[in-house]
Amino acid sequence: MSIKRKTNMAVALTMAGVLVLSACGSSDKKDESKGTTAPSNQPAATATAEPKLDITAKYETPIDVTAWRYTEASYKYENGDTIDSNIYTKAYLNDLGINLKYKWTVPIEQFEQKMNVSIASGDLPDIMWLTNKQLTDLADNDMLYDLTDLYEQYASSTTKEILQQDQKAFDTAKINGKLMAIPKTASAVDGLPILHIRTDWLKKLNLSEPKTMQDVENIAKAFVTQDPDGNGKADTIGLGLTKTFLTDNHFGTAGFFAGFHAYPQKWVTDDSGKLEYGSIQPGTKAGLQFLQDMYKNGLLDVEFGVKDRAKVTESVVSGKLGMFYGGMSSPGSIIQDNVTNDPNAEWKAFSIVSADEVKATPMGKVPVQLYYAVSKQSKHPEAIMKLLNFSMQGYAPDAPADTGFGFSASGIAVYLYNFIGAEPAMKNLNAHHNVLKALETKDPSTLSTEEKTYYDKIVDYRAGNRANWGQDRIFGSPSSFDVIDQYVKDDNYKLDSFYGGSTPTMVEKMASLNKMEEEVFTKIIMGQSIDTFDKFVQDWKNLGGEQITKEVNEWAAKQ
Repeated sequence: MSIKRKTNMAVALTMAGVLVLSACGSSDKKDESKGTTAPSNQPAATATAEPKLDITAKYETPIDVTAWRYTEASYKYENGDTIDSNIYTKAYLNDLGINLKYKWTVPIEQFEQKMNVSIASGDLPDIMWLTNKQLTDLADNDMLYDLTDLYEQYASSTTKEILQQDQKAFDTAKINGKLMAIPKTASAVDGLPILHIRTDWLKKLNLSEPKTMQDVENIAKAFVTQDPDGNGKADTIGLGLTKTFLTDNHFGTAGFFAGFHAYPQKWVTDDSGKLEYGSIQPGTKAGLQFLQDMYKNGLLDVEFGVKDRAKVTESVVSGKLGMFYGGMSSPGSIIQDNVTNDPNAEWKAFSIVSADEVKATPMGKVPVQLYYAVSKQSKHPEAIMKLLNFSMQGYAPDAPADTGFGFSASGIAVYLYNFIGAEPAMKNLNAHHNVLKALETKDPSTLSTEEKTYYDKIVDYRAGNRANWGQDRIFGSPSSFDVIDQYVKDDNYKLDSFYGGSTPTMVEKMASLNKMEEEVFTKIIMGQSIDTFDKFVQDWKNLGGEQITKEVNEWAAKQ
């Protein structure tokens, strides 16, 4: 069995954070079964130095590579497939000569516990899925193979291009400058906050586009007091929030607080290099004071503290809300029904704005939740590079089309069986660039299937079908990705400084601390004394936050 992945299917599947695997078919490529490989008895320490190693070659004598992984409830099987024997494991064996054998697999809910037990007993496989905490601990105890040279010598150009689109994310796999794992990268920039505003209301009320936080307040006031929907009733909302405003990507406050250079529920680095919890910083207090003033002046929904995302979305759809902080997908997932229902409705995405003369900088989460590491005792550390390059072939510009590695003929999501993969960090931003170019030239011939779908819907919208407005406002222009593109061009975004696994005290106390934070912040916005914030800071420290901060900085010292 020799197979090749469908390029466009692979790109589509990365929307779900997975990568579809493939191998080169014998009819498309030279027979690789006779290539030179590192001898099976060659010590691991010298494998990376073997100058004649052909990383693309199939092992002449199949080798066993042990591993562990988790599974999820969404996994379905047919035709006798299991997580141990399926289209991917068969491809590894037939195309690479790698017999992948799982020491164990468990549901994702049990993964960290099972992994910790195996690590404590020293029962490590050749290649293992790890969280950042386990990666750091194993590297600290000299139990992992240093992949720096293997990656530099044998990662394909396609592999490097995909993994290093976001160097900040890629570098999280480095410890003391050494590459100790391959990160399962995704996109950080896709999650950066964006300010969405009804521009038909701006035009009707003769308002300028926002440049400062004061502008945001003025726009909210006009939206509440000047009857932008024209029904003669005081029934419109200035700025939309949900009851989970600290964590919600749509109708949240991440972009708002960033205007005060504050980052609640994220970790920031102070001037001395120490990590501090963003929620207890002075900028957060300033942002809460501003929100309290807006609430007092009727610019927020009086019921925001009990409304979930669905309820606030109803306010957008019904034409009662004209401004909120959201994400890149908001035009499609939140705003589209409003535009479909109202032929006059028009929205635009804006960069977040600042409350002072210092530019506002959005913050995203490090988009790496999983790492692929190799045991120092592995006899074939180079095998990870064979598997990695193999998995990235579908992204090569000249990769031929085929089917079978995304969904089965009956619709089973077989891509979930994938063992090693990554998502291009800038995939959607690149799609935006490619679609814009195709729209300009009226030539979509170079677009992937996924990009062609966006292109077709944008063309359809511009021909008059408002049902596809959202696609234009995400991938066309003006759009969400216009804003994200500017963040990237200006290198004006940060990543959460802590991307490790939960520390011991986090496991014990973070949930209750987060609940306290949400309750206190909500009460402050709704009118409780701003001095309550100072008491919250002290309570947070006393109830576990001080110890958590210590543990977070101990983690940071190892990076």
